[in-house]
Amino acid sequence: MTHRRAFTLIELLVVIAIIAILAAILFPVFAQAKLAAKKTQSTSNEKQINLGLQMYENDYDDTIPQSQYGVDDFQVSWAAMIYPYIKNGTSAVNKNSGVFQAWGEDGLWKVPGFPVPQSFNYGVHLDLFPDNWGSTNPGRRTYSNSVIDAPSDKIILVEKGKTEATWGWCYFTSWEWDWTAGVGMNNGQPTNDRSEVASNFDCDGAGTAGAVWAGCGMHPRYRFNRTGNMAFADGHVKAMPKGSLKFFKNIYVAGVGDFGSQSWYPY
Repeated sequence: MTHRRAFTLIELLVVIAIIAILAAILFPVFAQAKLAAKKTQSTSNEKQINLGLQMYENDYDDTIPQSQYGVDDFQVSWAAMIYPYIKNGTSAVNKNSGVFQAWGEDGLWKVPGFPVPQSFNYGVHLDLFPDNWGSTNPGRRTYSNSVIDAPSDKIILVEKGKTEATWGWCYFTSWEWDWTAGVGMNNGQPTNDRSEVASNFDCDGAGTAGAVWAGCGMHPRYRFNRTGNMAFADGHVKAMPKGSLKFFKNIYVAGVGDFGSQSWYPY
């Protein structure tokens, strides 16, 4: 007679336990690998967008584009201004006005992991890229990139959160009260410089009216292991940990924006 030895119940349970342990170890690794791939894709997107911005400035006497200008059918965004250098994503000529328009809606303009289809997942620095909505003058209130005193420190492009509207803001807020609890000054230098307030708005449509105005949709979003990709004025892109940005060092640029005549942005 031939005797066949089968698994005992104990052996079967041991095998199942080993498989469960391996799954518990490997699944988080797979999730981290997927997140790392999304982070890499977003970094690539920002590098290409930042390169488009630099090419635009080179062609326009170092002039930084406006975040937007015009009104209704004549509205032109910074995405439309640099589209000829990137040629990626949706664009069209408005049939009523004949104005070329692009809203940063897809292709490299989309942040991997952004929860819904929405324009402007990436936003530019509000003060350096002035909002001239309502004016059809394409040259109104613009700045030269020479106003940026420390290009390797100043952030000009970030991944943003989702608004509760069907559209997204084309810029991120650059005002002190949206970034920090206060920048104490002594002889023109900061005595403290924190980014606590901005970190509190790391969200996607928080469920309040503030999420549409100066909340999630106008602040950086730290989607990738509590880091967010950010592009700097000198051209490099870096993943910044949540809470690491300093308003005075990374955001504030003297002499620009609605409050540029003051040494810093007080309430």
